[in-house]
Amino acid sequence: MHQFASHIRQVCREGFQRNRIPAFVLQGFAGCLLALYFLVEPVQVAFQQIGKLKAETDPWFAIVTTACFAGVIPWAVQASRGRFATGTKTKHLLFLTIYWAVQGFAVDTLYQWQEGVFGSGRDVETLLIKVVIDQLPFNLLWGTPNSTVWYGWRDAGFSWNQFRIENPLPRLVNRYVTIQISVWIVWVPAVIMIYTLPIDLQIPLFNLVICFFSLLLATVSQKG
Repeated sequence: MHQFASHIRQVCREGFQRNRIPAFVLQGFAGCLLALYFLVEPVQVAFQQIGKLKAETDPWFAIVTTACFAGVIPWAVQASRGRFATGTKTKHLLFLTIYWAVQGFAVDTLYQWQEGVFGSGRDVETLLIKVVIDQLPFNLLWGTPNSTVWYGWRDAGFSWNQFRIENPLPRLVNRYVTIQISVWIVWVPAVIMIYTLPIDLQIPLFNLVICFFSLLLATVSQKG
């Protein structure tokens, strides 16, 4: 037990060291967008138009935009850098597009549900409740297990047999913990900012963050 706890602490330290600079840059970027929304009227008007489009096209807005920002754009960046084996680009594109389309629907459902249950307040109590639900039950039981298994399957050449060979239980646990630590480092501050926005603007900001994070997730998955 002590050895396992020591290993978890090591993974946490490595996760923080690996992700702290990009996370701070990303959170600074998200913070700037948030400040522009609240302080600059033309920016607020532009954001409101995006929010209006989302409201009129739900749930397809969340599905399509998340597939693009978290799937297609990162795929294009990785493909341009030769990150995919010859003949597998189409498989990776289909995987990332479908995976993130499903995740976009799930995240939007979470945001809509929390809005309905807890309201749209920006007080500390409301934000804390939403962040805790987002980062604990939702991520621990849905987001990170899906990332662990499906990205692991992708990294195993889209073969379940190879996935089982490459991922005995200790390695699978290590992969899960590594991804979860990366999630918390990037997403806790980002989610606080997301929940301060009106409901129809939460997915657009989420997409800007996830575009970066999906690249980070791919890197962690391959090295985990």
